[in-house]
Amino acid sequence: MARPFLSLLLAGVASTAGLALTWTGAFQYSLMATAYGLEPDPGAAALALVGVVLLGVAAWSLAVHWVGALVVGSVHALLGLLALVVPFGNPFGGGIFSPVFQITRMLTTIDRSISEGATIFYFSGTALVVGAFLAGAALGIRSRRLSGWSSRKAVALSSSVGGVLLLAASVLLVVAGGQFAQAIFQVMRYDGLLAALTVVAGVLAGVAGLLLRWSSLGAFLLGAVVLVTGAVLFLVPAAQGYPGRLVGAYGLVMVAGVTFVGAALGGLARPRTEVPDDPDAL
Repeated sequence: MARPFLSLLLAGVASTAGLALTWTGAFQYSLMATAYGLEPDPGAAALALVGVVLLGVAAWSLAVHWVGALVVGSVHALLGLLALVVPFGNPFGGGIFSPVFQITRMLTTIDRSISEGATIFYFSGTALVVGAFLAGAALGIRSRRLSGWSSRKAVALSSSVGGVLLLAASVLLVVAGGQFAQAIFQVMRYDGLLAALTVVAGVLAGVAGLLLRWSSLGAFLLGAVVLVTGAVLFLVPAAQGYPGRLVGAYGLVMVAGVTFVGAALGGLARPRTEVPDDPDAL
């Protein structure tokens, strides 16, 4: 009983602290530099990178137990889905009230950088992609631990398919999710097509997470590529001149990459308390 609680505590605390540090550091580093022409602050970049590491720890909590990743992932996925499927608009002008937007803007009372970071995190689809992947990974890893090791063919197939799905999800996150968030954040315009494509990214990520049932290799390799790419997009302001650049500027590509890597590594552990005596138990 201690492992599920410990994993939930680890995933919840590491995720909350990691997101707050990432948003704060990213705002002070890349956005202040591009918006006001100031020199990038290395300290702010370090702060964001510490936050990314903590998010990796949150995903790695799968090594302790799958419950923490399932709960944290489900919360992110639910809020991320609500942000995308509820057409945003001014409720006083005939639009639909967006609860996620109101919650993220209320965070301004704590800190502006956290509020803006939360807005981009949820409205870019990053929360949906990360959350769906974590929830899927938790279920996949649980099944892996309750059963035996997979055959080489199953490992190869799941690794290949999982890698392709995560690549597609990552591309859609940057291209569709980034532009959707930019439209919301800058001109408060809801684009249904971009929202739908971003939801597809979340579905692909969730399926890729389930494929960790057979192998973590594909998620680890693709996650490492996404993590490095995200670091470049974040640390090099000149690389941010593309549609949907807010996802890279806020370090959210790194967030997705480190989540893929952390979950893949955490899934390799097989705690004795989760391995039944009956290998056929499901």
